[in-house]
Amino acid sequence: MLLDGIRILDLTQYLSGPSATRMLAELGADVIKVEYGPSGDPSRTLPFVSGNSSSYYTQQNRGKRSVCIDLSTDRGCDLVRDMATRCDVIVENFGPGVLERRGLSWERLSGVNNAVIMASISAFGKTGPLSHLQGFDLMGQALSGMMHLTGDSDGPPQFTGSPIADCAAGLTLFGAIGHALFHRERTGEGQYVEVTLVDPLFAMHSIAVQGHSATGGTWRQERSGRQFSIVVPSGTYQGPQGWIVLQVLSPQWPRLCQAMGQEALATDQRFATAEARIANSTELLSLVEQWMQTFDSDAALLSHLEQNRIPAAPVLSPEEAMTHPHFVERGMARTVSDPNLGDLTVTGLPIRFSSHEPPITEPAPPTLGEHNEEVLRELLALSDDEIASLAADGILIDEGK
Repeated sequence: MLLDGIRILDLTQYLSGPSATRMLAELGADVIKVEYGPSGDPSRTLPFVSGNSSSYYTQQNRGKRSVCIDLSTDRGCDLVRDMATRCDVIVENFGPGVLERRGLSWERLSGVNNAVIMASISAFGKTGPLSHLQGFDLMGQALSGMMHLTGDSDGPPQFTGSPIADCAAGLTLFGAIGHALFHRERTGEGQYVEVTLVDPLFAMHSIAVQGHSATGGTWRQERSGRQFSIVVPSGTYQGPQGWIVLQVLSPQWPRLCQAMGQEALATDQRFATAEARIANSTELLSLVEQWMQTFDSDAALLSHLEQNRIPAAPVLSPEEAMTHPHFVERGMARTVSDPNLGDLTVTGLPIRFSSHEPPITEPAPPTLGEHNEEVLRELLALSDDEIASLAADGILIDEGK
């Protein structure tokens, strides 16, 4: 496993942080999830709940070890601080000021172990005029400008159906942790790594930022509904049965005209250039959709597009995607045997390594505090009596006891 021997202290909850540490666990890291007593990660109560957990929790926390500690107590914070300085990476997504109040700041922990890496996800970062604010996924989508570009041209800005700010932050932090470990391998130095919910989405703008700047502010990207505003024909089109997406750049445009049996469109003044196709996008959308309706099925249409090397895909529902042969074969749709929910389909690791094969059987998620004794003996060399005393005082919580 790529990360054998790497120990992660996971102080995160909900989605952005747990999604990053989940991927580290999938690569073999020992991820110790500190859940905040007495209830644990609040995602245990998100849909769909069974027992003291949920399918939401299972997807993001399978393969981790759970230690449940009451962090409202000084003794609980002392335990976490001692554990943190014995780990390679600490991952956290606390709100502003929480780490400092609990004595778990980067400055304090690195003063004890200068090789430790702290990786942080927050809404807006530790610096800047918004750093004092809390925030969730929708704030990232809104402030990054991403929401402004989503929706119908004459309608309100819309958020995406999946929490892309949380997921983009988790993926970005996952990559950043790998680079921080590589830097430590070369120098022996740990460091502080920071990712926000808004920065990765802002960085995803392909043309909206530099295009506005390049034109001296005369051009701005706006919402354009189901057609991409800067490349036409590209967008969502009504097929004979369902929705089909096309993305036709200039090299593909003559091939699409040929596939449609309307070669003359390639040199028609209305559509001959990229600029002309944008100016006449509504008319072109109608022509493309009329042609699509001549096929008996979406499958026949997609086959014809494939034969003519036109990038296209059906718009699948999540339910269709999770059983699609592509996602199943590549291990993106995985099955977990959850102790509360039974066999559960979850998403897999979106990265392939030649030296790493996904496990045949996915590890189950931990029960709340399942690994209290195991981890505290291993990391802190606590005795059975010391652990029993902590449990009796309510510092440690174990749902199995």
